[in-house]
Amino acid sequence: MPLIMSTPNEIEYELELQQRGRAKQIKELEKAESRNYYSNTQSGRWTLQQHYLPFAELLKKETDKALTGVVVRTNIARCASYMNAYMEIIDPIGLGAIALKTLIDSYISQKGNVIPLNIASAIGKRIEDEIWFEHSQNHTNEEIASAARRRASKKASTPHYRIRSTKHTTKKKSIEQDIPLFGSWTPRHRVRVGLYLLEIATIYGVVDWSKVKSAKKQEHVVFADEFLNQVIQNEERLIARSYNSYPLIETPIQWDVSREPARLNTTGGYHLPQLRQRQSMVLKNSTDTVFGEKAVDLLNTLQSTAWRVDSRTLEVAEHLNEKRIQVGKFRVCTLDKPVKGNAPQHVLEDDELFKEWKSHQSYLHELYQEETKRAGRTREALLMAKEYQFKTFFHSWSCDWRGRFYTQQPWLTPLSTDFERSLLKFRDGCKIDDDALCWCKAAIAAAYCGTSISFNERIRWTDDNQELIKRIAAEPLSTINEWESAKEPWQFLQLCFEWNDVVVTKKEKFWKVPIGVDSTASGLQLLSAMRRDSVGMKYANLLPPEIEDAPPLDAYTKVLGVAKEIAASSSEDSHLLPYLQYRSVGKPALMLSVYGGSFYSISQDIKSALADEKVYPDSKSLSRLTNLILNASKQVFPAAYEALEWLKNLAKSAHKNESESLMWGTPTKDIIHCIKNSIDTIDVYLTFNGKISVGDFETDKPDLKKQVSSFAPSVIHSYDAALLKEAFSNWQHPITVIHDCIRVLPSDMDRAMDRVRDGFTSIVSGDALGRLADDLGVSEEQLPRLPQLDGDLSAVLKSIYMFN
Repeated sequence: MPLIMSTPNEIEYELELQQRGRAKQIKELEKAESRNYYSNTQSGRWTLQQHYLPFAELLKKETDKALTGVVVRTNIARCASYMNAYMEIIDPIGLGAIALKTLIDSYISQKGNVIPLNIASAIGKRIEDEIWFEHSQNHTNEEIASAARRRASKKASTPHYRIRSTKHTTKKKSIEQDIPLFGSWTPRHRVRVGLYLLEIATIYGVVDWSKVKSAKKQEHVVFADEFLNQVIQNEERLIARSYNSYPLIETPIQWDVSREPARLNTTGGYHLPQLRQRQSMVLKNSTDTVFGEKAVDLLNTLQSTAWRVDSRTLEVAEHLNEKRIQVGKFRVCTLDKPVKGNAPQHVLEDDELFKEWKSHQSYLHELYQEETKRAGRTREALLMAKEYQFKTFFHSWSCDWRGRFYTQQPWLTPLSTDFERSLLKFRDGCKIDDDALCWCKAAIAAAYCGTSISFNERIRWTDDNQELIKRIAAEPLSTINEWESAKEPWQFLQLCFEWNDVVVTKKEKFWKVPIGVDSTASGLQLLSAMRRDSVGMKYANLLPPEIEDAPPLDAYTKVLGVAKEIAASSSEDSHLLPYLQYRSVGKPALMLSVYGGSFYSISQDIKSALADEKVYPDSKSLSRLTNLILNASKQVFPAAYEALEWLKNLAKSAHKNESESLMWGTPTKDIIHCIKNSIDTIDVYLTFNGKISVGDFETDKPDLKKQVSSFAPSVIHSYDAALLKEAFSNWQHPITVIHDCIRVLPSDMDRAMDRVRDGFTSIVSGDALGRLADDLGVSEEQLPRLPQLDGDLSAVLKSIYMFN
């Protein structure tokens, strides 16, 4: 009788995810142990975090006692003056952190066989390296100091290599410029400094010095039982919490509606209760946000959408990965790991050639490390897709505190890059009729050209490029140069496959690739509609186009046009005109300012947009350019910016009424709770030993300033999420959402767009801003309500490009 293998159910599968996650975590811990980096693991940080500040206070106290002549231990008395000087260079928290990190790293990596002189030397060496770097910054010149900073901040290097190469660079430049070098410590002095801190550790109670004395055996540092128990408990806690966040193989458990805060709602998602306890309905557990029935309904709809891996794009990706060919967001390491040594004989015999060879090898090592790190997500995505290639899978979903939707699993999810989205398709497809065919054509052209052209132009583009689409689908590897230039190359490739299989060859009966549309400018749309601002509504594409075949209007281009007019009329700003030819320059000011972006963040986004065009303004020009575009944005959309300022004043008025947090309702019966707490911490930056943060990370002291700055963008996000909840409650078809974007089957897109228009007018009807003020308990006397203007909300029902 043949053996029948049963398919694992979801409980068994999630137990396996736990086992695999724990095994992976143990492997990561063992890897850190072998590399002497245990203090950088989560369990290491948990253990040391609570000790940094009291250890530093004890170090300062004992040093001060020694300096005043109070009888203390011999080595402390001998070295106190040195340590006091070192504490002027490095904060005592930093010195203590180095000692504690070295202690735990040495203990774990050497399985407890830590010889006092060895660990003392290691502590002393780490402190010497930090002091040496500070010397390079304060006792050389700017050229040498800058070179040292650049070399020390190389992220692709290991700490050991960064220290060595930084010292080599600094030493070379110092000798060339006849600048005195740092006086290296003697081995004896390193040990004395290390022993000093070991004695502090003994007084503190980390090390039990009484147990290391032995006349017959080699002395070993013995750690206090209490400290070792902390290490073990934190490691066990970390391992117990570990599981692989892979997609699920059965429909997740449905969420139940609750009027309790969503952080207490663990009714849905994973099947194992112990996993559900760690994944509540809300991502941030410190808020009291409550979600209503429509939010829960859409969560459950998203969870019931079944997925499959698209084997066609996976096959292409595997081939490109093997051949090390990079396309778009598909990152690969383009070179083999450089072999250490192996310089050719003729190079070894020529000092200049050998010098050049070593420099080139160093560059290759850094490039390999950088590319390998950047390609990490690609490798993981390919492995995951291969594992699930022939499985149906699901995602469990939850919301952030503002109500936006996110998958609880980070892999094979639509909330990812162009490449990773192309690996996914719905399990359940649709037949293609004439209306669906138009959406398919529009999607193909949008993936190639973007969404700045009209729907009719997109359809014509696909009709005109049938041979290109069929050629790419038939021979994707030989046509890489043709599809890699697309706006979204991987999704374009996937759509070419689907078009060819379903429409051209009819090899497949059902279309399964999701078709997406994105809110054109959700923040501007919502604020303009709430104000009934016809100008903002027009340029946010809430109104129907004036002519049938018109492309969507572009708010960013409109802002650039006004900015050009201002610059042309000003002698001080006319030199900025060349920067205003790029659309991407107009986007940051309008988009980020609507979402609460600071002047600095907006300017940096403009700088990045110009860098993409190989244009690099100086800092003064960048500042004036940022001001210019912000002023143009406010001229074009005064009602939206007036609303932003009003929302800021609304939050301040609520605080004047003694509210320590901000809470408001949405049209879909969610209660959003905005609370920001200040975290009282001290940060110490060590060049080779990382950032050390100490303080109260769980403080409940309200940060009212952060609440004010985050209020307007939080309101906008709560409303763009409410739009999806209103539009897609009781939706019975495959769907996924990406922030304010939806993806459905082409046969469902007309129905989805109709729901979006209805849902939008519903959530902004009446006086939405006035309702916010009422929810926050701010009277009209305290803050006069903003008037609504002349915009026609009913016109939104005829819009075409509000989702584009």
